[in-house]
Amino acid sequence: MIAGVYQIPEITPKLLIDLLNELGDFDRKVAITIKNLSPHVTLEKPEVYIDSGTSNYGLPMNQLTSDKGLVWGARKIAGFTGGTVGVIVYHLKDRNESLAFMWSVPFNYGFYSNWWNLKVFKGRVRANQALYDRMYHDLPHEGDNNIYRGILNSDLLYSGTMGNSGTPTIEIEIINYETISTASSSASVSEKRNY
Repeated sequence: MIAGVYQIPEITPKLLIDLLNELGDFDRKVAITIKNLSPHVTLEKPEVYIDSGTSNYGLPMNQLTSDKGLVWGARKIAGFTGGTVGVIVYHLKDRNESLAFMWSVPFNYGFYSNWWNLKVFKGRVRANQALYDRMYHDLPHEGDNNIYRGILNSDLLYSGTMGNSGTPTIEIEIINYETISTASSSASVSEKRNY
């Protein structure tokens, strides 16, 4: 079984392709990796809500400490005309915040596209349909093979990408401002916010 928590250098494109293959012969499935590159944040107590589809795996309950990443996947249900959509939530240890990740790989590309979203919320947020709906309609990123970057809270940024096929991979990185390798130590906050 490929799903699990890995050291980040072990998370390779081949590993994600192997996970997609392990999910089975389905035309709608997704391999997801969330990598924690922040030395100051531990992601814990994960929850998953799948609005459409299923997974071959339970969500690994391990903490995502610095330099670790989740590798997990979901797929459509055999015999049903649906895709795979849902939301994963992690609590930020020792903080009153939750990190939520939403994905959508629809069945019908005539009306819908691949989408993903990542947000930090105050308090303990639960993975459920209301959260999925909120994130789906709150300026999600398109699954178009482009890299998107943004601000999560006062000290965390993200970088992420999703493919545009019916069997995409999604790769998310959680980053502290000070771990941005391209930012110089003299960069202003406004320059860092343009990351």
